[in-house]
Amino acid sequence: MRWENVRSLLGQRGDRSIDEVHSIEPRPLNERETGWIRDLLQVNDEWRDADISRTQVVAEGWCGENGVSWSSILQAPEPENPNPKSERESVGNLWINNDDGSVINVQLSQFKGRLQEIYVLFVDTKHPKRKLPETWTEVSREAANL
Repeated sequence: MRWENVRSLLGQRGDRSIDEVHSIEPRPLNERETGWIRDLLQVNDEWRDADISRTQVVAEGWCGENGVSWSSILQAPEPENPNPKSERESVGNLWINNDDGSVINVQLSQFKGRLQEIYVLFVDTKHPKRKLPETWTEVSREAANL
C-alpha cells in the first residue's frame, strides 16, 4: 500500500513533511510508546479509560528537514475511545527535559475515537541537527491536555 493511501485511510491531512515516514508491518507499541501514551491519556478526562491493548504502529519514520522529529502512525481494530466528543483533536502533549539540556515533546492525536499519531519532536539547542538518541536521562516529565 502506498503511504499516501495509508494517510488517507487514517483521515490525515498532508500538512507534515512525510518523505521518510513509511508503512511497516504492523507491530505492537513498544515499552517507550506505551509509557508515553499512558502518561498522555491520564491527563485527558475523555481519554483516561481508553484501551490501547490492541493499538499497533503501522507506519513510522523521520520527518522534517533535519531529522529531529519522528512520527509513528497508529491503528487499532476498534476505536480506543468509542465516544469521543470531537472528531479530530490533540489528546495531549508530553514534555521531557533531559540532563544534557535537550527536550523531547511527544504529541498524541486522535481521529474519530482512534489514536492516530505519536509525533515526537527532539530539540537540542547545542546540537540542532542531532536526532533523537536511543537513550537519555530525564530530569523532568510533564503531560498536559491542550
